Amino acid sequence: MSRDLQGFVAMEEEKRPGSVIRVKEPIDPNRFETIAFLKQLDQRGVEKMVLFENVRTLAGEPSPFPLFYNPFVTRQFCADALGMGDLRSKMDLGLEISRRELEKGEREIVPRHKAPCKDVVVKGDKADLRSLPIPMHHKDDAGPYLTMACVMKNLESDFYDITFTKNMVYEPRRMSFSAHPHHHLETMVVEYEKKKLRAPVIVVLGHHPAFYLSSCAMTPYGNDDYLTASAFLQEPLRLTPSETWGEDFLVPADAEIIIEGEVLPQVRESQNPFGEVLGYYQLEMKVPVIEVTAMTYRKKAIMQDIWAGQLDHWLLGGIPKEASVYNVIKKNVPGIKAINLPPSGCGRLICYISMSKRFPNEPRKAAMQAFVEMPNLKLAVIVDEDIDVFNEREVLWALASRTHWDRDLEVIRQVQNFRGWLGDAVAIVDATRPLKGEFPKRNEVPEDAMQRVGVSKYVK
Repeated sequence: MSRDLQGFVAMEEEKRPGSVIRVKEPIDPNRFETIAFLKQLDQRGVEKMVLFENVRTLAGEPSPFPLFYNPFVTRQFCADALGMGDLRSKMDLGLEISRRELEKGEREIVPRHKAPCKDVVVKGDKADLRSLPIPMHHKDDAGPYLTMACVMKNLESDFYDITFTKNMVYEPRRMSFSAHPHHHLETMVVEYEKKKLRAPVIVVLGHHPAFYLSSCAMTPYGNDDYLTASAFLQEPLRLTPSETWGEDFLVPADAEIIIEGEVLPQVRESQNPFGEVLGYYQLEMKVPVIEVTAMTYRKKAIMQDIWAGQLDHWLLGGIPKEASVYNVIKKNVPGIKAINLPPSGCGRLICYISMSKRFPNEPRKAAMQAFVEMPNLKLAVIVDEDIDVFNEREVLWALASRTHWDRDLEVIRQVQNFRGWLGDAVAIVDATRPLKGEFPKRNEVPEDAMQRVGVSKYVK
């Protein structure tokens, strides 16, 4: 069987009992109740997937679609999505993703009648967004938003781009399209607008987590993201003709719910505020508009949503970026060992890099490449290979004990420009030991003693 979301949930419940919380009592996403539930789990440090089985649609009716959250809330869940088994090291996940990012998978075309996403097809006025359980996320949000990945196809070439973005519901068949200047999606929209054409787009509301992890790899414009998704899934990505454009636009056959629509040329409407990835409300802006043409879904479909600006969101976006940046830095700094975009920096703003340093300039070289690859990055901390970059206590210890502030801290102005309120300056901290001169040896416990002694029966 092809890999899909429902198969993943069933696998996790069998492999890791208790990893999925099934909420059976009524809960209303229109009144922020699904997000309030997730917030309370977060406050208690409970990192589990959640399936809300009894929710209401945007129209206030009982929803046929449960709402699913948190498949990326731990690195182990992400590793499970890639079929890796139990993680021995947190960097193992990044290394595996860095390998798959460089692979090209395959497409497999299946007829509509064999595609699960075509079990139910509604078109025209029947394709009503209000029939979905589209939640309210944060107190001051301008309205209900879809928060999953959109897919577009290049106008001239046969490649597809998958990008996470949000869609604010305006009317039953009309929603926003948050294609921003740093998105490949905006480039595609502009290509269509130059020819005064409607741009085909789909929103994929549920698929196997590996599909979504692939979409966050920082592949260049022109990459066929469907082939990258196949590489992450480790099997051909099954595609089927769309309802609106037929074989001219292929859609993921094993998706849960797909919304088909067209971006209207030269039309812009307001959206926001919306509580976004960095934990602040995004300001009001003008964005393109999608007119919905069709909705398709599988029997007993599960709708997926992201609670923006929380651990699930940060790991989803951050882990593939760790892998992408690792691949870039490795070309010029072969001594790089590990990289972490920690939750303390929302998986975007802070980067910890460990390396076996050969030359004094390598920490700064690695940091500058990271800034070029990630337009939100503000701080890069470079440490020696004996520091675990996934242990913030160790990173801060190196920061405190291995830096001379007069020579190891560097602020560079006018580097970033994506979010103006964040500022354009970046900082590099070289927290590696000098190559020359004396430096104290770090305390150690003999490795053979560590092997002889175990505490597993005393701690959970």
